[in-house]
Amino acid sequence: MGDRANVIVKEGTEKINLYTHWGGSALPNIVQRALARRQRWDDFSYLTRIIFCTMFQIDMWDDETGFGISQHSPDGEDRTITVDVGKQSVKITGQPAVTFDKYVKHCGAWLDD
Repeated sequence: MGDRANVIVKEGTEKINLYTHWGGSALPNIVQRALARRQRWDDFSYLTRIIFCTMFQIDMWDDETGFGISQHSPDGEDRTITVDVGKQSVKITGQPAVTFDKYVKHCGAWLDD
């Protein structure tokens, strides 16, 4: 079982995959919360860290499993949120890409547009 999904943060040819085994359903809102800080939208490494830290609850830091960081999707690749730093856009699998600003303001609401 599980609730697997991924956030891919990319800029140009660089990309980092942030994987969750248990929290996939919450990822759209997690990415929204991270972007809502409106910090480091143009900084690939810092924005990646902000998103990854937002994925965690404080009591998860010592867990052996549940999250991963890699250059590819270990599992759940059919449920992916792509955060493109260069284009300042977010794309959820099967949906059109939207700007960071629109995603922060309307996370989820635009899925039915």
